[in-house]
Amino acid sequence: MNSKENTEMTKKLILPVLALMFATLCTMTSSAQTCSGFTGANVQYMGVGSSAQFNTFAFAAEALITAEPTNGVFNFWAGTLPLLDNRSATTDSAKTWVAWDNASDCTVYAYFSVDSTIGVKSFFAYQKETNGFATNYDTAAVFVQPGATISACSAGTVTFAGQPACTGNLPSTLSSFFEAQPAPSCSTSCTGNERKIPLPYCGQHGTTATTAKWCFFNAGHADIRPEDTLYATTRALSAYNSTNGLAGLGYDGACGSQTTKIGCPIYESFGQKGVFNVLSFALTGNDPISGAAVPGYTSLNIGAVPVVVFVNDSDASGFGAGAPNYSVNNINRKVLAGYYDGTFSCTGDISPALGAGPGNPVQVVQREVLSGTYNTFEFTAVRTLTGSASVAVPESKVSATTWFTQNDSGQELNNNPATNFNTTGCPATGATVPTSTCGDPLYLTTGACGSNGNGLKLRAIGTGEMIKATLCAEGTQLGHGSACTTPATGVNTPDGLGYAFWGYGNFAPAAAGCETVGSTSGITCSTYYGHYLTVDGIDPLFTTPGGALDSTPNPNGAYHLPQCFLTSGAPDCFQIPFTHVKDGSYPLWTILRVVTFSNVSGASGQTTPASVVAMVAEAEKAANNANATVTNLSDFVPYFTNINAGDTTGDLNLGVLRVHYKQTNVPNNGFTNCSGGLTGLSLTPAAGACTVDKGGDVGGSVITVQSDLDFNADFAGVGTDPAELYGTHN
Repeated sequence: MNSKENTEMTKKLILPVLALMFATLCTMTSSAQTCSGFTGANVQYMGVGSSAQFNTFAFAAEALITAEPTNGVFNFWAGTLPLLDNRSATTDSAKTWVAWDNASDCTVYAYFSVDSTIGVKSFFAYQKETNGFATNYDTAAVFVQPGATISACSAGTVTFAGQPACTGNLPSTLSSFFEAQPAPSCSTSCTGNERKIPLPYCGQHGTTATTAKWCFFNAGHADIRPEDTLYATTRALSAYNSTNGLAGLGYDGACGSQTTKIGCPIYESFGQKGVFNVLSFALTGNDPISGAAVPGYTSLNIGAVPVVVFVNDSDASGFGAGAPNYSVNNINRKVLAGYYDGTFSCTGDISPALGAGPGNPVQVVQREVLSGTYNTFEFTAVRTLTGSASVAVPESKVSATTWFTQNDSGQELNNNPATNFNTTGCPATGATVPTSTCGDPLYLTTGACGSNGNGLKLRAIGTGEMIKATLCAEGTQLGHGSACTTPATGVNTPDGLGYAFWGYGNFAPAAAGCETVGSTSGITCSTYYGHYLTVDGIDPLFTTPGGALDSTPNPNGAYHLPQCFLTSGAPDCFQIPFTHVKDGSYPLWTILRVVTFSNVSGASGQTTPASVVAMVAEAEKAANNANATVTNLSDFVPYFTNINAGDTTGDLNLGVLRVHYKQTNVPNNGFTNCSGGLTGLSLTPAAGACTVDKGGDVGGSVITVQSDLDFNADFAGVGTDPAELYGTHN
């Protein structure tokens, strides 16, 4: 995204997430001593990736800072920063929050929100550097672009009850830290406080610059397994192939000179100049672009979150018909898949309750192909491969499966990004809305709806744009005009169909005129821009369809997306039950992950940073209603519960999993070593711990944890190899 996009993103997209946050969130200290120590930053956590975790982890940072016995004053900044990938000189725009305390050498936490694959790529991207002190040391290749304009905090530009204005800039020491590629701090020798090894947050054991990795990020956030993010990148960087299961999506050369390592940019369809870059990376071995060795990794499970399918209400004869209970309130998964692979195009295709005839054209909005949301939806909704062969053999005997080569369907069917690339009506820069058939930015005309016109397929980049574009919420911000009443162009979505991970912050734009009615019953609103659908009759959030008949009903009414606003002090939200995510029956869900450094023995090894584990623990406490800074922030089902005071152990809280399959390594569902039970489990993912999983799982069949344990007990492996159920798919 360019500078204009940065400005617009600061105004428009950061706010719905951060609007849920703290009454004292943006307290800016005027003390000249803050962040004035030698390094200027006692960095604890530098996260990058998934927007689904962006909000909750800010509450985690607040909890950790305010619990400090001294200097525990919570300072906060939010805005948009460009992340430079130094391997290719490309930048991606990242919504960012930064939190710090009042110590002179301030304790710092930061999160850069992009998407899952870019987040994981940013964690793994390293390159070789030299300076006067060290030769060929490994340093992070992704960091804030030097010279970036770090503007005043933007969290207060939309006012919610109880939230004060947020003013001021980051302390200059922190700005300088963010804009400098990590490196040794001395030129010829290291004495005193000069840094000859990376800061402790990198978890490195090495004692010199040549035996350790100089990190910028110590946590990569993803909605899917890191192996699945690598597959998504490889798929995008392969030649477009409409057969063979859409194994290639064509971003390797559609725009001219790109390669299988540095691909074409991905543009959005709404004239906001949003763009994400496709760059190769590696999980093991050497970086494919720079050749530098990548760090050893592990992943921590955060919790389960559903993908919510939602529609625009502005067309009273289409998706908005029949309010308040709505004529369209459910979609069968095969029909849902048909909308996204181009089979279906009209509102009448979803339900006979609309009456005779095809109805009105549907504007299908999808995410960029690197998104964890896109890939979860792709392999649990669009490419549902029920009946594929299962593999039940010892880990050491597992061979590659053929699942991804099955020709079923996909969101990119008939969408070669090279189609009309950079031609009249199809701007390569995304500067204006495309008006003719385009592959990138996406603008595809789908089937006709009688005399009412044709449907459209469009692309949004980021959760914020997906929700606003689909619902026409704050329509003028995305070029919709004051109302979404005519489907004449791609920017008008009166019958928009979209999907996004659940989150109070994510869906804040779905309603307006909301008033607080109580700390346990949530809030009601005067305007709802859209409503969500059950899938195969199963609700993603509540026990009963739409939540109206729950014992504690949906506070916003049937099928409306629940809202959470501040009353005074910390947010106090309605607790979402997630009944059918917990029992595994809702089909569209995934487990959120954090990728971080693994524990590797030896003088030049590394350690999983305790600060990353502490952030994960506090985020799960927030979801468990056990975090002191927020009440009922149920953005996901926490993976652990009863986390102890030291943030070291907890009890397994999620009783279902998606079966893993081979990607770049031997699969492991993650429970074969749980012989000691499922309570008091370590939150630090030591090698062989029973919560450590490997391989891919997006789209894997849903089974229970107990069935996995029983399968292992009944079908013991050969020798010391455990046996698990692998390779069955959704």
